[in-house]
Amino acid sequence: MWRLGPRSSCTVGFKKLDILTVPCLYIYTLMLFAVKNLNIYSTNSSVHGVNTRQQNKVNIPLVRLSSIQRGVYSSSVEIFNKLPQNIFKYCNNIHTFKTLLRDYLVKNAFYSIEEFLCAAHNDVDIWTSKFNLYYCVYIQSFLCNL
Repeated sequence: MWRLGPRSSCTVGFKKLDILTVPCLYIYTLMLFAVKNLNIYSTNSSVHGVNTRQQNKVNIPLVRLSSIQRGVYSSSVEIFNKLPQNIFKYCNNIHTFKTLLRDYLVKNAFYSIEEFLCAAHNDVDIWTSKFNLYYCVYIQSFLCNL
């Protein structure tokens, strides 16, 4: 269909045909769940009274069991907080949010959730993007040594 070689990456094909990868479909579904159920989440400003730059982000719940950490609620919070600001600000307008999120996911064609979480989104400051880069390199080197 795309006439790619057997060892070629399909990223270009996904972008040309405007198709979401499986991890992008998962991210898209989780974000729709989060936006439709914003009332079950608490923001950082509702947890403490300190005025910080992350006050509008969703508060990450502290849980003990790893099965709960991998669940829909915790995963959606982690991914929701990593959304670019130009998408995040439309979370109250579901139609615009869905359109912007889908376009963003098609444009980037992430092959894993970790790739999305480690991606340097264009709205973060320099320190955060450098920290994310170092964190991702550290995780990759740790996984290679296992």
